[in-house]
Amino acid sequence: MSLFEQHKAERRERILRAARDLVKRRGYDGLTMRDLAAASKVSVPTLYNLFGSKDAILVAELQAMSSAIMRALPVTGASFFARGMTAFDAGFAIIEESPEFFRAVIQMFLTSPATDEVRRRTELGFIAVMEANLRAAQAAGELADWAEPAIVARHMFALHMAAFLAWGLGQIDLPTFRVAAVSGVCHLLAGVARGPFLDDVVARLRALRPELDAYITKEATHGATRQS
Repeated sequence: MSLFEQHKAERRERILRAARDLVKRRGYDGLTMRDLAAASKVSVPTLYNLFGSKDAILVAELQAMSSAIMRALPVTGASFFARGMTAFDAGFAIIEESPEFFRAVIQMFLTSPATDEVRRRTELGFIAVMEANLRAAQAAGELADWAEPAIVARHMFALHMAAFLAWGLGQIDLPTFRVAAVSGVCHLLAGVARGPFLDDVVARLRALRPELDAYITKEATHGATRQS
């Protein structure tokens, strides 16, 4: 890497760190290019040259998250379920570190049509991680031969995003988000996994049962309270 590219990379990282901090303290609407330039000690034109918009900065963070998950995913030496959970845990840990930042990401995607194409590319990156693991499982005989990994991966992503959106909108807390996402994906996988993969899925569902029962009871109580 040339000295110019190194300095450029350092500026990008400094800007991303400042953006994360501003979003944590002020939310999506509080992230302005002028304040971000001051916080990261660069000029406003430099911000636009490096990213183009504040939404592009948030997207860059999502892409960094995707790369981190890919790096965390073990290539060999783990069960297919364990590999999938490693990717999930890596992503969830990043969300736990900066919850306000990821709520801002949700707001951006809900209110900024200009990010639709970038959002689609980001989603495809996450789906690709899951699809690759499912294809390896199918090749090993641990995924039904009639199942299409690309479709299963998209269903898994949709279940995860439903829980992510509910959390982002304040409908559930982080622990419930985790339980809802893992439970939804496991119930889906229970229909297509085979052999050790299926055994791991069922074991996780059994382990989640107390938390799921508590959540269902809580929802039923809230529902009864609202009706009365």
